[in-house]
Amino acid sequence: MEPESNATESLNTEGSTAKDLIMPFKILIMPVRAFSQLSQRAAAKGLITLAALIVTIAALAQYVSATKIVLTINGQPSSFMATAGFTTWLAGTLSTTVISIMMYWLVFSAGLALISRFVSGKETKLTNSFVILGYMLSVFFVLYAVRTVMYLALPSISFQLGSWPPTEPAQIDEALSLITQTWGSLPIFQFERFFSYVSFAWLVLLGAIAVKTMREISWSKAGVISSAVFVFTLFLLGLP
Repeated sequence: MEPESNATESLNTEGSTAKDLIMPFKILIMPVRAFSQLSQRAAAKGLITLAALIVTIAALAQYVSATKIVLTINGQPSSFMATAGFTTWLAGTLSTTVISIMMYWLVFSAGLALISRFVSGKETKLTNSFVILGYMLSVFFVLYAVRTVMYLALPSISFQLGSWPPTEPAQIDEALSLITQTWGSLPIFQFERFFSYVSFAWLVLLGAIAVKTMREISWSKAGVISSAVFVFTLFLLGLP
């Protein structure tokens, strides 16, 4: 019977791994059920999938945004992507974005995990809490996916600059003014700004669901905790 037993265990392991890897998508579609499953078994494997997705979509968003930048070099218009500084800019911008998202996870998760300990409810290991709360970052994947689509739909902008990004205060103001004039009134640009606020409301909701599920407390307490911690995170880090 050992071969059959081993085969069954192997299939169960493979099935479990597959479920873990798609957990970031389940968080978005059916968060209550997904967080309930995670509270029973805090699987970190899915966070690998999530991290890869976020880095990929963030890089794609930055790359597509770069295709919309036209600079003036030696009196001639030139794509920013054709300049020597493009690779350095992309690496630096992507690093900053990833670090910003990680900081959101650390501050928001730590706040939820620690403050929820002051209310009565089920005890949860701090390490498990960080793993479970890490799945809230699925919202950032959707946010940057929407931003990528927005950049694809936007027209190019020609800046009277030889390099990017601008460094002088006057150049920065001029560039921001041109972006506002060119893109500000476009529906797709306005929708992305609206969706950014929706995403953070979504993040607060996921935080409440996660805390309620982990600690087995009331919805009202979970909602207050998630909202308060997010306000603190927003005050500390701003919007990514």
